[in-house]
Amino acid sequence: MRAMTGWWGRALGAAWLLAALLGGMPPGPALAESPVAIGAPLSGEAVLNRDVEVRIGPSQEARIIMTLQQGKVLNALDTPRGTSWTKVAIGGQPIGYVPSDSLDPALMITGRASIGGATAAPPKPAKPGEPAAAASGRTAAVVPKAAWDLAAQVPAQGYVVASRPISATEILDNRKRRGFTLRKGDVVGLLDVSNGQATLTLPGRTRAIAPVDGLIGVVAPYPLPGMPPLEPGMLYAVKLGQYLNHAEGMRAWQSFAAGPGAAYRELPPMVWPVFRGGRALYDVGVGPFTRLQVDGVCGTLAQRGIDCNVIELETF
Repeated sequence: MRAMTGWWGRALGAAWLLAALLGGMPPGPALAESPVAIGAPLSGEAVLNRDVEVRIGPSQEARIIMTLQQGKVLNALDTPRGTSWTKVAIGGQPIGYVPSDSLDPALMITGRASIGGATAAPPKPAKPGEPAAAASGRTAAVVPKAAWDLAAQVPAQGYVVASRPISATEILDNRKRRGFTLRKGDVVGLLDVSNGQATLTLPGRTRAIAPVDGLIGVVAPYPLPGMPPLEPGMLYAVKLGQYLNHAEGMRAWQSFAAGPGAAYRELPPMVWPVFRGGRALYDVGVGPFTRLQVDGVCGTLAQRGIDCNVIELETF
């Protein structure tokens, strides 16, 4: 994870353009402009996006009171008119001024603060008739490139990975069927979902039927082009939207990759199935990111009035 630089680092630099993505996607709720986008001061809980010197007044010439490190959570109080400095507090106690552009709104990640040590919220119990989530509570995954390449030889409506052994039935060419087991980590294509049963396409170009319980949508393979192999550690993705079917998700991804997400256009489309109520919806997003990277991306998105929906990824 430490060496995620170069191409991927440059791709992160394009994150500020994500606001334009929403214009190319199907209509959704209107987004209010953020305070930063309209030139108004940021207020409320904020996080430092770099190391800063806190000064006694709103000026570069003012005396330095202390130095705070990137990631420190502060309360943004107000920005004096005509300055680019924001008065900040810790625990409600004012401490001084920092550059306004060093502050990003604090955001939430999967039930916990994006900065802080609280544990993730446990997954909610499944509703009647709805399959349970994976044991980890995660609904999206990244998989080794070799497994992805094998599955992607057959076109599908997205790809899934088995999070545990799953009993399945293969449909043979002669219409006979035979039982087999999808092993944990097996990657297969998804063709359809009905009543909690998934029709899958296997690398040998035969089809199979399996329950969706235990299947997780695949966001991307790893390593991605231009990236070194990933080191162990939690990975995240930023979800940009959810769509009723794979075709709508693909149109949204293509609009993104042709415009603001041009840095990602050589990657496999990041459109993956999520199972709800015995059927499939399709999420669109970008990833994988490390914790530090995703916090930076979210800060950039928030400054432009875009909600940052971050999900933890299962890694196989």
